[in-house]
Amino acid sequence: MSEKVVSLRGAHPIQSAQPNMTVVEELERLLEAAKAGEIVGLAGTYVHKDKVVTYSYAGAVASYGMLGGLECVKERLLRIALSQES
Repeated sequence: MSEKVVSLRGAHPIQSAQPNMTVVEELERLLEAAKAGEIVGLAGTYVHKDKVVTYSYAGAVASYGMLGGLECVKERLLRIALSQES
């Protein structure tokens, strides 16, 4: 039945769940750092295979430093998005 789903912008193929090894490697790196006590708080945004975006946060996140870090990520993502527009 999913083959009948049509996006507002045309056909939108449903992708199978193939792991992105860059994502897996980064998550493993972060996990090891958290286990070592190096990372004590995190906040993240995640793009799922169906293009849904979610977020989460945990640990020590109530700081201006965390907000500054998120602004840096936001600026980087904006630059990437703008460079991909045609």
